[in-house]
Amino acid sequence: MKYWIISETAENKKYLIANEKNIWITEQSIDADIESLIEQKNVQNVAIYRYSIIKNLIFINDDSSMLIEFKSDEDKEEIELFINATIYEDVKSFFSENLLHSKVKNYSIVKQIQPAGIGFLIFTGITIFLYNIAIGLQNGEEMRTSGRRGWVKKIFVGIADILGPIGSLIVGGLISLFFIYIVFKTIKNPKEGKVIKLDNFTEAKF
Repeated sequence: MKYWIISETAENKKYLIANEKNIWITEQSIDADIESLIEQKNVQNVAIYRYSIIKNLIFINDDSSMLIEFKSDEDKEEIELFINATIYEDVKSFFSENLLHSKVKNYSIVKQIQPAGIGFLIFTGITIFLYNIAIGLQNGEEMRTSGRRGWVKKIFVGIADILGPIGSLIVGGLISLFFIYIVFKTIKNPKEGKVIKLDNFTEAKF
């Protein structure tokens, strides 16, 4: 087992604890003896994440942060930890060098632009969808909003009716342009770091 104080305030310390099978994140009072609490198995207010449910550990050098991405987005949202700059390299080195059944690679620009790229594709599709609905309404076509997920259809029809064809293109286009801006900004100033890909058999060695 290995632990780090990744941040602290006047009252509390936040710990990142690496075990053989999982990661612990806990916040304790400033005067707590974390080693005694661990030995006595009396650590309270702790979140435990098994390596087997973690998809990636991403270390971003620019802001000394660590992202924990999970295999199933439905179960948990990603966790972002900002690590004290004085220990950041030690934390990154430990997980890079001591996780069995893991792969380490650079934080690629493709992975960095992926969220914005997906957002662009989604909103481009929504824009086209709204535009087609608006054209249909303008031509007097009847829009079916019954059946499965009828309430979703009603929302889209309502938005298209309010915006109209031109409004749908303008609003959707502006949102899509925002994602394009994010993509180009990321390409111009990419972040540096490491991505550690875990699998179902990953465990830490000590």
